[in-house]
Amino acid sequence: MVGVVAALTACQADTADIYARQHIEQPDIPQPELKPDEILDIKPEERPKFDPAEIKWITQDGGKRAYDFNPRTDILFVIDDSDSMKATQENLSRNINRFIEGFRKNRMIDFRIGVISVWDSSERFATQNKSGYSEGELRKIKDSNGRLLKSRYVSRFQGFEGSLAATLKIGVTPYEQGGPETEQVFAPLSAALKKTGRGAVNEDFFRDDAHLVVVVVTDAEDASSLSPQQMAQELFAFKGGNKKKVSAYGVLVRKDDPDSVKDWGLKVHPKYNPQCFDTIEKTAKNGKVTTESKNNGTCTGFGPERLDQFIIEANAEVKPEDVKAQQILSLNQKDFGKDLAKIGSHITLKVLEKEILLNLRPRVDANGKVMVRVRYGTPDVLAKGGGVQIPNQAKGGWLYDPETNSVKIGGDVQYEYVEGAGFAIDMAPLNY
Repeated sequence: MVGVVAALTACQADTADIYARQHIEQPDIPQPELKPDEILDIKPEERPKFDPAEIKWITQDGGKRAYDFNPRTDILFVIDDSDSMKATQENLSRNINRFIEGFRKNRMIDFRIGVISVWDSSERFATQNKSGYSEGELRKIKDSNGRLLKSRYVSRFQGFEGSLAATLKIGVTPYEQGGPETEQVFAPLSAALKKTGRGAVNEDFFRDDAHLVVVVVTDAEDASSLSPQQMAQELFAFKGGNKKKVSAYGVLVRKDDPDSVKDWGLKVHPKYNPQCFDTIEKTAKNGKVTTESKNNGTCTGFGPERLDQFIIEANAEVKPEDVKAQQILSLNQKDFGKDLAKIGSHITLKVLEKEILLNLRPRVDANGKVMVRVRYGTPDVLAKGGGVQIPNQAKGGWLYDPETNSVKIGGDVQYEYVEGAGFAIDMAPLNY
């Protein structure tokens, strides 16, 4: 029996080898002849067409607050009141109308503007400071004649232009009369955020739904114990973690500015920057040894690096290079008003931006255009299908973001101010 099985196995192996080597003839199948133009004439698939009667337009509700348009901003100036800032304060006061001209034109933004001064935490300053204000306390505003008023901020609901110009001119205090020696910016800014509880001096200034803007004006570097990152994070936390609700600007000296326009702490000076100097001993004929400092040539100039970094950190939604170009401006620019106008315009654009999330996905028409309309007007007008239609375009209009399924309305839309106005979103949903 064993021999039979072995014989069969050997036979199967040989047979498999024969089949593997055998050549199989393929039948010749005739191919139809086609003209070249018939081969290449391939029509693209047409877009699906919908019967207009089947497309339903709706006006999305989505909750009333999503469509309200009450752009608000709280702008806090942190101004250096050291003796070297007298000319700058005069320049700031003289040109402040350029800063607010954007707000004045469209009347859309409900703004509040307040002022605090830099601080010096030294014991000398604590005992000699005669300003009457505590750290981070908002200055009382002044009328156009310089008289103090009860309010601590300027708003659009007042005759604000003259008051703002007078309020920003907070005055300077020489060091000999108790003025600051080292200027702290972060410390008073942090203190201002904490003095907002019931009964506190800054109670009414900050609003939960307002965009917070900080504008630092100084010729010095910050000397606070807080780091730039810590100060930025404190601002974000103050706005409930919403980084989009925070912006910062600086009107500062630059590293390559001459020392004559800088605060002492930024000068190449042996007291404040001894690393820039070598100490040389000299012996007089009478044997008396004296020392003098000689510039060793290693220092080319100093700038407010901490303040620069803070402004970059506080503008978390903006590229650092854009922050440096648009939001850190020169204190010594000849056309100071032009730079202030830039800041005002930039704030206006940022505050007027609005994003509305859609509950449903919109259709796209045969031309690839999203089937959405954005209208602006009062609730009564919008309910009747009226209002001003905002164009679907990048400049001066709105764009649809498919990733977030939202409509993003630009800050450069030219509105005619209407009290109580808002937006309506009309759309043809994809599945409805």
